[in-house]
Amino acid sequence: MSDIVEQFVEATREEDKNLASHLSSLDEAGKKQLAGVLHRFDQGKNGNLGASERLLARRVLLKLRKPDTEVLTQTNKVLDYLDLNADATLDKNEVALAVEVLEMFAQVDSDNDTLNLRELELLYAVLRNLDADDSKKLERPERDKLRAALENPKDFWENEKANNPRVKELLGS
Repeated sequence: MSDIVEQFVEATREEDKNLASHLSSLDEAGKKQLAGVLHRFDQGKNGNLGASERLLARRVLLKLRKPDTEVLTQTNKVLDYLDLNADATLDKNEVALAVEVLEMFAQVDSDNDTLNLRELELLYAVLRNLDADDSKKLERPERDKLRAALENPKDFWENEKANNPRVKELLGS
């Protein structure tokens, strides 16, 4: 297990036993994906998350219904789009955006506060579709469009199902 994962899981045992239990049971591929997520919060790029960085990472990880290898892989893809300066580290504004998008999207297709693999795949399809210039990140107008649309998640989702070809493909419609 990588040091950042080991340290995070150990610290999380005291801070959130349930999450620590899920993360400690990941296989090696899952731990590799978890390391990718955690490194995004490592502001010092030293492989060790401080308490505030762990808190930010947990805010994202707690939005995942079951953090397994596939879910963490998809989470990394989503976070790529929300890493606005593409430096592989999320600053506080990028974390706030990520949490906001995950929280709002969790309400789109279900009534719970977490995202499963299918919902993360759908979110990724939405983000890819919003990325008009195919830059692999959301520019300010694209972010503003997403935020505005997610103000009314049910209407937004109906529009996506009807007009987003990537969503339609995932839904088989």
